[in-house]
This record gives sequence, C-alpha cells and structure tokens, in this order.
Amino acid sequence: MADNITPEPSNWNERVEYLRGLAQIVSDEGLTLLELEGQGWKVTLRGANPQLVAAPEALIAAPSFAYSTTSAPVASAAAAPKAEENLVPVESPMVGVFYRSPSPADPPFVEVGDRVEVGQTIGLVEAMKVFNEITAESGGIVAKINVESGQLVETGAPLIMLRR
Repeated sequence: MADNITPEPSNWNERVEYLRGLAQIVSDEGLTLLELEGQGWKVTLRGANPQLVAAPEALIAAPSFAYSTTSAPVASAAAAPKAEENLVPVESPMVGVFYRSPSPADPPFVEVGDRVEVGQTIGLVEAMKVFNEITAESGGIVAKINVESGQLVETGAPLIMLRR
C-alpha cells in the first residue's frame, strides 16, 4: 500500500465512486458511525448492523470546509410535510449534512419565491467530506424550504417544495 493517499488523477473518479459506495452502505444499513484511520487504513462502520466492518485499501484526502454545525434535528422522508396540490419536493438523494449556500458567507442557492429551473442547484449535501450538488429535477417556484443549513438529512428527505 502506498504511503501517499492522495490519488493519482487517473484514479480520482474510481476513488470518488468508492466513497459514494461507502456512503450508500452507511445509508442502506442505517449505520450511525463511520471511523476512518490513516496509513494502514481502517474503516469501522457501526449502527443497526454492528458486525459489518470494512477495511479499504486506501481512501482519498478530501478538502475540508469551514462550516460550523450544531446539533440539529434530522430531516427525514417520514417527517415530510403533507402534500399540497401542485407542490413537488426536491429530495435528498443521500444521507448527509445539508447546506443552503456554498459557504457561510455566500447567499443561499434559493429562497422562497425564487424560480427554479430543471438542473439548477438548490443546495449541497456533505457526505463523507464530499460536497454533492443537489439539483432540481423539475422547475417551479420555491414555496417552502424544509431544511436549514447544517441540518442532517436522510435519503428521500424533502429539502424544498416547488410550486408548479
């Protein structure tokens, strides 16, 4: 195993996919803890299925961003607001921490009343130190923002509601 864990550019996509796979395992298995170590690399996944342990060959060093997160309730699909006519949710595709803006100093991607087009970024979900853009799959006017910056979200949690 190489001492340098920074991936070669040709391996970058493969390693990002590996991390996405780990994030999916955490989500699918309802895990509550993921521990990572350096050098020989040890990964410990704990939660609903504590006997599940994975030891990857190597992980990438992800950039860190200065977000201050405080303990906040978890937004889940089960806590979804009642469906109103002509309202379409933009849901989180993964478990992670939701951010409404690219950095604390920047304005939010969207506000209530904004027009959103298909493919427009509405926020970010940080999963395993990777910031994933969340885009609208349909267009409309932002009617409600269900999740605040720094809040943990589950897969399928409605982040915003769009009025068609």
